[in-house]
Amino acid sequence: MITATRQGEPYCVQLSNGRSLVLSDTQKDGKGGSAGMRPHELLESSLAACIRMSIDMATERAGATLPAVTVRVTIDRQDHETGFDVSLHFATAPSPAHEALAREAVRTSPVARTLGKPIAIRPAAIVTT
Repeated sequence: MITATRQGEPYCVQLSNGRSLVLSDTQKDGKGGSAGMRPHELLESSLAACIRMSIDMATERAGATLPAVTVRVTIDRQDHETGFDVSLHFATAPSPAHEALAREAVRTSPVARTLGKPIAIRPAAIVTT
């Protein structure tokens, strides 16, 4: 569970999972700031982090050693579809086997699988504390 609480300036939000804190912020109509990542950047970050971790886990399971790799994710929001463009940047050219292992890790990462399914945003529950 993630909680989001207003933090200071307009649109600045503190996010917490009960162990860690992250700030998110945005600017609109002259309000807001840059105290943290914008909400869509957090979404991209979740996917990039999960893919990178999945590559590490797949590499360990295979008993392989991959060249250093950086994952980059950009979001392409269209009216009919939202796309996540993933690119893998290797420090040195990977072997075909390493490339296949990394591509499979991208495809099967838990966040990629979650985002690849239809998503329902359920109506908000209103709770007085």
